[in-house]
Amino acid sequence: MALPNPRNSVLPIVSSHGKSYRVAGHAIVSADGMIADARGLMPAPLRNDADWGIFQAALDRSSLVVLGSLGHGRHPNPGRRRLVFTGSVERFAPDAADRLATFYNPAGMAIGDLLARLDVPEGVVAVTGGQRVFDHFLPFYDEFMLAEVEPFVLPGGISCFGAGHPRAVLAAAGLAPFERRSIDPDNGVTLTRWERSGRRS
Repeated sequence: MALPNPRNSVLPIVSSHGKSYRVAGHAIVSADGMIADARGLMPAPLRNDADWGIFQAALDRSSLVVLGSLGHGRHPNPGRRRLVFTGSVERFAPDAADRLATFYNPAGMAIGDLLARLDVPEGVVAVTGGQRVFDHFLPFYDEFMLAEVEPFVLPGGISCFGAGHPRAVLAAAGLAPFERRSIDPDNGVTLTRWERSGRRS
């Protein structure tokens, strides 16, 4: 998979149809950059309470949460506005089972146009995965909150990004680590904020 050239990235959804959005990715990965095992399941070491609390608080502050169809099906919506990536609709369609969720096919409509069509309030668009979703938003991230479980490796798992370890992919896409802290020293979990140069909040 070719990486976008950050110098050619215009970040078209930061200011879409007169509204401004900050795009923030969120992931917890193993030391080798995996978000799930080969079956698509999150192993126990990646289910960290400290990371979960920070993650949920960030989603509560967001205007829209973007995720894949597997995540949407596995995790009941606690009352947030959701955008669910899927190839099963032509452009977008409401989820009949969840009035706050919309199914979206990125091949059928630009994300900026969809945000305007859905009248999403200004604020943060939180991108939570899986791999296809993380990859799609790579040119658009203003920041990416990357939690890493440093003692844990997951050979043969599903990587956060298709092109390699998230640290290398984010750097190649024009982001840099601005803040790194330990959030669970006992389990070797760190959290790093990656930000796009020139777009610090």
